[in-house]
Amino acid sequence: MKTAINLLPPRLRRERMLRRRGFQWCLVLCGVFAAVWGARWYKLREYDALSQQLEAVSREGRPAQVMLREITEMRQQIERLQHHEIVARELDQRRQILALLGLIASAASDSDGRLRITNLQATDLQATHTESERGGSQETNVGAVTLSGVSLDSQTVAAFHDELINSGLFSDVKLIKSNERKESGLAMYDYEVRCEL
Repeated sequence: MKTAINLLPPRLRRERMLRRRGFQWCLVLCGVFAAVWGARWYKLREYDALSQQLEAVSREGRPAQVMLREITEMRQQIERLQHHEIVARELDQRRQILALLGLIASAASDSDGRLRITNLQATDLQATHTESERGGSQETNVGAVTLSGVSLDSQTVAAFHDELINSGLFSDVKLIKSNERKESGLAMYDYEVRCEL
């Protein structure tokens, strides 16, 4: 049963209905925009919170990163030092032979070209001395340098031998051989000298 009769003309009724529908749709759109804005605001707050947490974690991890960098640099320095140590040991082991070569070259150059070294053989340059615990006896490995070559006369060989003795670097210098031979009408002397350290 109708309780009211709408006496308005159809045109006004249509306009009124359109206004009502427009108002309803405006409310719906405002609700949608509000929901989208709320979701966006919530995401921005969440992003800010995550950014702050990330910054705090990075601040906490910065000392660890510095320490890791320092450890890496220290390892590289240790590797360089180990390489330098290997080179220093190598040079220390070869220092004795370099001194020997310098001394022998100096002694040979004093002959003014009358003596030539054709062969040099070095054995056990790192001489060792060991003692047994019971009897106290010593086991010695003596280093030695054997020189051989050719000279124009025996006096030059003797002077070379004396200069090696006077150097003080060798404990014993022995003239193993000094043989005369003829070559193109000239007397040549083949010699061999053994120097013990």
